[in-house]
Amino acid sequence: MVQAAIHAKHGHLMTKPRPASCALLRQATALGLPFGQEVSFKLLPGQLLDDRLLLGWSSQVFAPLHFIDWLRSMGLPPPGAALLRAHAERANAVLLSVEARGTELLYKAYFEFWDDVRATHRLGKPDAQAQPPLLHFGVKWLCGDPERIAQAEYRVHPLLSARDILQRLQDLPQGNAEVLGTVRAIVQRGAMRRPGAAMLYLEAREAGNARHSCDINLYKTGLQLHDAADLLRQLATSLAISTPDFEPLLQAHQDLPLGHVAAGIDRHAQEFLSVYLGVHALPA
Repeated sequence: MVQAAIHAKHGHLMTKPRPASCALLRQATALGLPFGQEVSFKLLPGQLLDDRLLLGWSSQVFAPLHFIDWLRSMGLPPPGAALLRAHAERANAVLLSVEARGTELLYKAYFEFWDDVRATHRLGKPDAQAQPPLLHFGVKWLCGDPERIAQAEYRVHPLLSARDILQRLQDLPQGNAEVLGTVRAIVQRGAMRRPGAAMLYLEAREAGNARHSCDINLYKTGLQLHDAADLLRQLATSLAISTPDFEPLLQAHQDLPLGHVAAGIDRHAQEFLSVYLGVHALPA
């Protein structure tokens, strides 16, 4: 996620006030710890969610247990804190995102386990039949509703070529063929821009709901948002998203790195596509 982000020359752009993102950014800045930053937007049928922000810290900078304590100030329910504590010792990075949907605020906290993944591969090529290694473990909660939490696992499929990724996309639930078709087209453009550039492919599932999606890291392809803007416009039209809402967003962020895209079926069984744009790299 944020780990692979690169610096953007023009900082954090916004086309209109985004209260949740601004509030989280202020809270993170007040900590006085260096962090990585990605701005994000999400396309759903008839809906554009653009008050979204993802931040990340090295666990050397922000100790996972201290991170959990900080999350409690944002309403992390005790069961969610317990889930995160069980994974804290292995985390190499900690991440937090916010997503505003109407009056609801959804927080998503993640631990990242790169050392575990690297250790798996140092021991030799993984068994093709084995479960892919866990790269991110996440806990998600609605602010003010301690009963509604979800836990998510993001399992990484390392060393996949662009062709391999396109094949895996065929096996994801095809709720809206145009959503995954857009992802396939973006992957193909990345492969054409920098043939052989590594793209990191993850698949996400959440316990107890319909979530089944992918996340593809594209930083090393060198793509910027404007390189995929035409594809995203077509998808937005297909999903009945208002052009006057979407076009200023594309224009404002057009030169930011196209960091990663996530797509598939969400926890509500809706098809979606999320775009994450690099602003600042995660501290080493």
